[in-house]
Amino acid sequence: MASDGSLYGDPRLYELAFSYRDIAAEVDVLEAWCQRRQGGKRPRRVLELAAGPAAHAIEFARRATPAMALDSSPAMCAYAARRAKEQGVDLDVVQADMIRFRIPRRRFDLVLAMLDSAGHLLDLDTMVEHLRSVAAHLAPGGLYVIELSHPADFMGDAPKTQNRWRLTRDGTRVDVNFTSPPRSFDPVTQVSMSRISVRVTERGSARVVRDHIALRRWTATELDAAARLAGTLGVVERHGCFDVDAPFGAGDPSEWRMISVLERAPG
Repeated sequence: MASDGSLYGDPRLYELAFSYRDIAAEVDVLEAWCQRRQGGKRPRRVLELAAGPAAHAIEFARRATPAMALDSSPAMCAYAARRAKEQGVDLDVVQADMIRFRIPRRRFDLVLAMLDSAGHLLDLDTMVEHLRSVAAHLAPGGLYVIELSHPADFMGDAPKTQNRWRLTRDGTRVDVNFTSPPRSFDPVTQVSMSRISVRVTERGSARVVRDHIALRRWTATELDAAARLAGTLGVVERHGCFDVDAPFGAGDPSEWRMISVLERAPG
């Protein structure tokens, strides 16, 4: 058994490792949040940030909503474009950093950052700059949905997120272990080093891919403060899972994420 590679450098493996998500159901909820805030209208243009394989953007495109995927990785961008083509949908793909990006003459009704991608923004200044970039690309009244880890995962004794899972597709099995050891969490910066181990079994052989990433653990009050500093954007809803009316912070058993819905001022 070999131990090598990088999960984030292998788009196919990354897609499989996180394919437990019900993308179509999540997009149903994203559309419902838009309709609730935008007079019953579905989003006309969608942008997915740090999109990786761009599963959500591709699902929007499948529903005839013009969609764009942005990622800093050339490999991820190429893979997203190929996956969209294989599924017969039109998808614009842009290689750019999610902190400061500029897409000329484009405004979106909905911008997304899923799967804790915004955890890669490691300090307040970076988050504020990111939010300003997002606001500059939102149409008036447009929404930014940002999915982050639940604060209980790093501040409580009962984590909300499962850190081990197994998935199989087309004869390939992956056993994923995604952990953030308590000793790796810096209480001053609220940055932790997460370790990812993926055992890949296919065609009678096995290998292990290991990776590690630094993630900032954001709280609700910190994100609210960042939005105020950025200006233009304000938090209008917050949910604990992808359910239209899911509560956050109420101790509901279904609560496992911190999903914030920010709105650009209509003026």
